Amino acid sequence: MRIMELAIFLCVLMVLPACIGDDEPKVDPQTGQIRVLFMGDALMKAGFVTPILAQDPLIVMSPVPVEFITTAYASIEEAATRLRMYMPRTEKRYRSDFDVVIIADAREPFFPAKIQNWVRDGVIETGQGFLMGGGPQSFGGQASHPSWGPSPVGEILPCLCPPDYWDLGRKYFMVIQEGFEDHPLVRNIPWKTIPLGNHQRVEEKSGAKVIARSSRYPAGSPILMYWDIGEGRSEAFVFDWGGNGPQEFHRWSYAPLVMSNLVYYSAKVKIPEDTTLFLRLRTKLTSFYSSRSYSISVMDFAEKFGANLRNAETELKMADDMRKEVIRLYVQGEYEDSLSSLEEALEKITEVSELALAAKDEALIWVYVIEWFTVSGTGMISGAIVWTLMVRRTAYREVGVTRFNL
Repeated sequence: MRIMELAIFLCVLMVLPACIGDDEPKVDPQTGQIRVLFMGDALMKAGFVTPILAQDPLIVMSPVPVEFITTAYASIEEAATRLRMYMPRTEKRYRSDFDVVIIADAREPFFPAKIQNWVRDGVIETGQGFLMGGGPQSFGGQASHPSWGPSPVGEILPCLCPPDYWDLGRKYFMVIQEGFEDHPLVRNIPWKTIPLGNHQRVEEKSGAKVIARSSRYPAGSPILMYWDIGEGRSEAFVFDWGGNGPQEFHRWSYAPLVMSNLVYYSAKVKIPEDTTLFLRLRTKLTSFYSSRSYSISVMDFAEKFGANLRNAETELKMADDMRKEVIRLYVQGEYEDSLSSLEEALEKITEVSELALAAKDEALIWVYVIEWFTVSGTGMISGAIVWTLMVRRTAYREVGVTRFNL
């Protein structure tokens, strides 16, 4: 009997680590943050999701904009140059440096076989998360853009990528698949209020879980899906989230939650259940970063006029220290405490703005005084000259006609 109990105990010990590791988050072991490598449509400017993701305290973003060189589409040679600049030199470094990899709107030929193998093997063997976003160069491609289907990256995608037409400019809505209404990726988000557009037509693979489908063009076409493959998780969001096309999405208050949820879920990080609290927190974070940028721009302007910014700089340092506390609480999942600390940080950054504006006004007052004296002095001198020439001229005898005596 004891031998049987011992055998069962040993079996449990062998199985338990595997069960625990299935849902173990893929994050930085030192900071608990998700290190994201974003390749493709990763420009840090308005109209792209990169700034939205970069504002999430739980995400450490490494953007590699291989799709565009300035405003023009990149060539394969230019994309290869970008990859050489930003990609780690070894596969070991690649696996240790990143937890989630995003590829969005980037041509398959941009990525050498070596890098594609790294992406595939990183998901299957080391549990990295993967996400592909839509665009004319994603999934099945469009026109001269080839399909990702036959590639190593295509092997880990939860969908088949036929070279079907990309619905340019057409709008549709995402319909949640029956039974997935409470799925962490889509719960408590008003999807019926936001039109989406520009997607390929893909087909789910056997074993993939389709969370949402398109309302039309054609109805039932998979839009959001994922599957667990090997040790990792791969997601597909067949929606072009970059450029000027999806402007409604970027103005949507829920857009930061949607993008964060995609990254969290691919890294197997628990998504907050209180959507209202999470939305307030993300909205205030955006306000904090905007206010901080405004304060710094005012300080830079005032500094050019020799303003005394000592008080503003002290308060800014305090606000940054408070921001670090906000991030620490956020990463630990203590969202209510993080929101409370963030509100205090917002008040502090408002004080920074006020101090910076006061220093700017104090520095510019002397500019105004000098301008006033300059304009007034010039006016007085000009008036005296005009008065002398036009009014007092009657006090002088007119000059008679003169001529030279030859």
